[in-house]
Amino acid sequence: MTPLEPPPRPAPSSGVFETIRAEGGAALFLADHLARLRASVRALYEVELGDELDACVADALGAAPDGAVRRLRVVAKPSTQNAVGLGASLAPLGAAAEPGVVRLRAWTVPGGLGAHKWADRRRIDEVTERLGATPLIVEADGEVLETAWGNVWALEGPRLLTPAADGRILPGVTRERLLRLAGDLGLRAAEERLWLERLERAEAILVTSSLRLAVRGRLAGEPGGRAVELAAAIAAALRDPPS
Repeated sequence: MTPLEPPPRPAPSSGVFETIRAEGGAALFLADHLARLRASVRALYEVELGDELDACVADALGAAPDGAVRRLRVVAKPSTQNAVGLGASLAPLGAAAEPGVVRLRAWTVPGGLGAHKWADRRRIDEVTERLGATPLIVEADGEVLETAWGNVWALEGPRLLTPAADGRILPGVTRERLLRLAGDLGLRAAEERLWLERLERAEAILVTSSLRLAVRGRLAGEPGGRAVELAAAIAAALRDPPS
């Protein structure tokens, strides 16, 4: 485990943001993402975002090439007292388009990163470069919370487990979707506390996010064949939920 570090201190003045997977000009789970952004802006800046947010996003999506998969980034940044500026842009998926296994390394952050998606990610970027892997955020006692950009899951037989959204982690939109549709994939999804040792013993580690949907994670060794099949099945189901 990495040494104890002080919690990241993002600059609230940088705002909060959402990243959303856009395919063929449509954003996946757009209403859920915008609801989360509205909730963060309300809690942090005491501002209610209205139709201007929907219009900003619609303008950005209107520029999407037909059939292209893009990353939609929506930022809400405090500008003056009781006012928030909005911006939305499209870009290629970048690293999120890369297939394969995500290498994880523990990063001890007491209390986690919290329930907001801060636009100031300088500290996360620094730690990612230093570790040479995706940071797996853990408490001082090794309790697993989330990764730097997605929620983490442990597969134990038919059970698919993820830490609770208790204020220490971002309540992922994709995470919530998977909790609801896992039964259609023959899995029993549940929120449960996980520690590093338990995650290392899991049959598979998965990471979910809005851009990557579901990918395999690795702490030590290589994930088994079931992890490959499961990640692909979950990603497909998230795009087109079973009826």
